[in-house]
Amino acid sequence: MNGKRGDEQIFTGAVDTLRTLLDGAVDEYELFFMKTDGISAESRDGAVDSLKATRGHGVGIRVILEGRVGFAYSSLLENNAFGETVKKAISLSALTESDPFMSIPEGAERLSETHPDLYDESYAPDSAHGVIERAALVEEGARAFSKEVVRVRNASYQERRVQRRLLNSRGVDAVERATFYTGHVTAVAERDGEAQMGWDMGLNHLRENVHPFKTGSDAAARAVRMLGARSIKTAKRPTVLENTVVCELLEALSSSFLGDNLFKGKSMLRGRDGEKVFSDLVNIWDDGTMRGGWSTSSFDAEGLSTAKTSLVSEGVVRGYLYDSYWAARMKAVSTGNAVRGGFMDSPGVGLTNLYLETSSEAPTLEALFSEAGNGLFITELMGVHTINPVTGDFSLGASGMWIEGGTLQYPVRGLAVSGNLLNLFDSVAAIGSDMRFLGSIGAPSILINELEASGA
Repeated sequence: MNGKRGDEQIFTGAVDTLRTLLDGAVDEYELFFMKTDGISAESRDGAVDSLKATRGHGVGIRVILEGRVGFAYSSLLENNAFGETVKKAISLSALTESDPFMSIPEGAERLSETHPDLYDESYAPDSAHGVIERAALVEEGARAFSKEVVRVRNASYQERRVQRRLLNSRGVDAVERATFYTGHVTAVAERDGEAQMGWDMGLNHLRENVHPFKTGSDAAARAVRMLGARSIKTAKRPTVLENTVVCELLEALSSSFLGDNLFKGKSMLRGRDGEKVFSDLVNIWDDGTMRGGWSTSSFDAEGLSTAKTSLVSEGVVRGYLYDSYWAARMKAVSTGNAVRGGFMDSPGVGLTNLYLETSSEAPTLEALFSEAGNGLFITELMGVHTINPVTGDFSLGASGMWIEGGTLQYPVRGLAVSGNLLNLFDSVAAIGSDMRFLGSIGAPSILINELEASGA
């Protein structure tokens, strides 16, 4: 990989020391090194409101001794700290029960290539001036959109680099690095004493693909379009859900694909493999190999190759997501979905890039409005985190736009929508072409056959 040698030089001394301490002392072990650096700025009233630089590194050590697992970490990459950390991991393993499903996976080959479009060679961790300028552009984009934008909150911009190396006693030795660029803002618009808020964010692994001014402008547009919002009577109508809303709903559904939740009975899709649960139009994937994806990597948090996994195909549940542990418990095979938040965490099963599939031939957002005829365009849901993860039942606040004759007419607010998440994705009548990712979750806008919204 580009820069691989530099990464290895950072950790090589630590690797040699830890291997000496661990070889022969435990049955199996895993070392996870991570180094991060970054800088972020927030702009307020055209001036720098905050500027933060972050740096950190460390190692997480997972050991298995007589079937018992222990984990410890150190933020000091120094020889005197390594001995204490190894002792702690071993001592903690003695406090756990032996688990026949716990093991360190074997690596088939060395993984050392950074995935395309994950690393920006122009990254400069000390470039405060550029970060300040881009944060100011986020705010400027919001204020320039309309005179009705009276306040801008959290106009921020961040650049961050992550370098990691994972190796274990069974042959895995994987190295990778990635950069992350993020802009975020909330705009407040006012008219005749009424205030409305709008937000937006831009994120990418490459600086050139994040557009700060546009991020601010789009947030302001969201705020302004809601001015003059009306209440409506309770109605059961065709409903278009905006792509950002679909991302939120898909995220709520995503936990049901995880192996640990399946085993523990915390999934609404448990036991439904091979069953048609959703609309024929629904195809859902988890793809750790996606080019430029926010959570794309050549390897997962256990050092196994990531993969593209079909979860739903034409409405039929086709698969679930596993790390090596939950795959063993469920008599399945790891899908390369071990994840961890950093060197202070041991691995667990999680998502990579999970998305609802669309195509370039899919209808535009305007075409979805036309197909809806008279109905709703929901642009915001409140309380998505309250959706029942086992049953899928929900009751949420909502706001958006009224559609009349296939075109947007006026904003609406104060709505309450209720139903079931599985039924909602089963009633998908059309999928748009406007794919958008919010972090690791991606979706286009969709048209629902019918959704009941309680109004005034």
